[in-house]
Amino acid sequence: MDGKLVGVISTPGPPCWKVYVDGAANQRRSGVGLVLISPERTTIEKSLRLGFPATNNEAEYEALLQGMPMVRKMGGKAIEMFLDSRLVVGQVKGELEARDSRMQEYLSQVKRLQSDFNLFSLSHISKSGNTHVDSLATLATSSAGGLP
Repeated sequence: MDGKLVGVISTPGPPCWKVYVDGAANQRRSGVGLVLISPERTTIEKSLRLGFPATNNEAEYEALLQGMPMVRKMGGKAIEMFLDSRLVVGQVKGELEARDSRMQEYLSQVKRLQSDFNLFSLSHISKSGNTHVDSLATLATSSAGGLP
């Protein structure tokens, strides 16, 4: 290129939220943990107790269904979500079939909310890479008072 510098032109994508979610369930309670990171790197942590009994997979879906509207309410149009459930990630991506009627309903709710975003991605993350959010979800299943 005859010694001239060549500039690189890149177009930035939409400001993207990163959201780490996890669900937890035991015999007495179920809950979700969420860590939302804004495009400006503001971190929001949530531990929410579910007001109904749920399986672990249902709690994983509930975590998605809590995180997505939170980002939308804060004006987010692009979201990258991370979840340690291979089953739920596989169902949302269409790689696995949701056979149970409750899983099918959860999946359809996630698909409806997905359409609210210009960019939506969901990735599987290892349990060891999701320990902080797992702790928040476990907190929601504890007997600690004062949780919603």
